[in-house]
Amino acid sequence: MSENTDIYSSKDYKISRRAYSLECMFEHFIALLVTDAFIAKLLKYFGTSDALCGIISSFISLSFLFQIFSVLIMGRIRHTKRTAIIFHTAAQFLFSCLYLIPFLPIGNGSRRAVFIVCILCAYFGNYFVTNLIYKWGNSFVDPHKRASFSSVKEMVSLFAGMIVSLGLGYAIDKLDESGDLSRGFLLSSICMFLFCAGDFVCLLFIKKDSGEEEKKEMPKLSEIMKNTLGNKNYVHTVVLKCLWWGAVYTTIGFLGTYKQEELFYTLGQIQIINIIGYAGRFALSRLFGRFSDRHGFVRGIQLALIIAAAGFAANVFTAPGTRWLIIVFVLLYNISMAGTYQNMINISYAFVDVKYFVQAAALKDCIAGVFGFFCAIASGRLMSAIQARGNTLFGVTVYAQQVQSVLSLLFVIAALIYAQLALSHKKTMLQ
Repeated sequence: MSENTDIYSSKDYKISRRAYSLECMFEHFIALLVTDAFIAKLLKYFGTSDALCGIISSFISLSFLFQIFSVLIMGRIRHTKRTAIIFHTAAQFLFSCLYLIPFLPIGNGSRRAVFIVCILCAYFGNYFVTNLIYKWGNSFVDPHKRASFSSVKEMVSLFAGMIVSLGLGYAIDKLDESGDLSRGFLLSSICMFLFCAGDFVCLLFIKKDSGEEEKKEMPKLSEIMKNTLGNKNYVHTVVLKCLWWGAVYTTIGFLGTYKQEELFYTLGQIQIINIIGYAGRFALSRLFGRFSDRHGFVRGIQLALIIAAAGFAANVFTAPGTRWLIIVFVLLYNISMAGTYQNMINISYAFVDVKYFVQAAALKDCIAGVFGFFCAIASGRLMSAIQARGNTLFGVTVYAQQVQSVLSLLFVIAALIYAQLALSHKKTMLQ
């Protein structure tokens, strides 16, 4: 057994990996409550339109723009753990405050403004250090088992998330039926504060980065650009992620209201559907990890894109009369996420020197995030136009989300072809 393997088997490394896995779980709990039907329920309480709900739900993509700050100052950060804890915990705290906005003694217009400011600030703190935490947490993982570790970590989050989302979904439904939805929001906020505390404790248990106390020489911007945007293979990964996020943000942010209003599902029923999707992702996550470790991150992404394409194709035909097809879409989309989520991050290890991993991941997320947000804005305008015409397009009765799914399907097909032509045969690095 090599000395390097002994390090990964040490007690400190094992504790750090477990703490990192649990931290991701608590972060996942909070993420569940600021996406999809949960956040749509809150925004509708403020009297927000369907199109605006979708655009606001897509702020996550625009928020990746904040990672540009990490590109500029990451080399000056001397204390990885301290910096990560401060920004990340503050962000999770702000997310927890979102469900307290209904209790503010102001009008709905002002509440929406406060909501937008809070969620943008929360995403800033979160994504400013997200790649820093990712690199820090994964520094305790054997590079030969990185995809497998990511899949197991994801499985832990998914399984626990099923219980949390179902329990809160039904609790909010019951309170809504009794005419006391505000108590449901209060319950959500309390739970999020508890998750925030758990996240904070887990970060404390992760071992310090072994080299964080050493003085670091800040790479010049020209050096960063040369090793990222000057790297053709890296640029290909950026384009690939743009195409994928174009598919995601054209449709996903607009489905929260669609499920509740046009498809007539309750919040509890939506969580059951989501659990079906999470279960599929849970069941195949480890297989995706092993497949990606064996065949590479690019092949893992391609397999996932094929599944995603099938999901969006099913969603094209999802309407009130065929509302059960949303279950097919959610299942296939979540299974595809088992191959796209971690691989889209890990692929930077394959083509970029690990010295520039944080900057490379941040730049990629910034560019893809802005692209995804503009796709969401265009998609929102398309939705408003279709709804203004009584849900018709070229004289045919159709819902906006069906048209959006067609566009997402085209994005996925483009991403699949691009991955094959631009990346599938490129030499990769093991870091």
